[in-house]
Amino acid sequence: MYGVIVCTKCRLHAQIIEVGISRTVQCQMCGARLQVRKLQLLNTSEDREDVVRARTLIQAKIRANGPIHATHAQSFQCNISQNNSSVADICLTELGNSRKIRSRDPATIILENINSQGEMSMQELEEKCASLDIDKVVVAKVIARLLEAGDIYFPAKGRVKKV
Repeated sequence: MYGVIVCTKCRLHAQIIEVGISRTVQCQMCGARLQVRKLQLLNTSEDREDVVRARTLIQAKIRANGPIHATHAQSFQCNISQNNSSVADICLTELGNSRKIRSRDPATIILENINSQGEMSMQELEEKCASLDIDKVVVAKVIARLLEAGDIYFPAKGRVKKV
């Protein structure tokens, strides 16, 4: 059986898990380790396609910070009421076209950006990450993790450099 969960740490990513297979999962956005038994399953199904549709709608809600329009729910054949009075002004097709796909983890992306320029300001790094669709909160967490690991350091106030 498949299920859809939302990361309880970053609250920015919905993902599909196989229910009952593992005790922990890792968030694909922020890398946090999550205990499956403590997570709320937002949708479950034996059919993977049904769960993929539900995950798409949940992720769209997270991105738009609001509910999904009933006509969009129909296009994904999900069970959302036709009489949904609160309607978000998003279109999933536009969302899908504008969304950038990131296949690598944020730490790798940040390290590559720092390495390509040697040393860079935090503001430049945050702008570069924002253009790659990485949230500021995630950037801050990854920077803190990289500092603790000794992979980067601050040579001057507001500047970061790879070791």
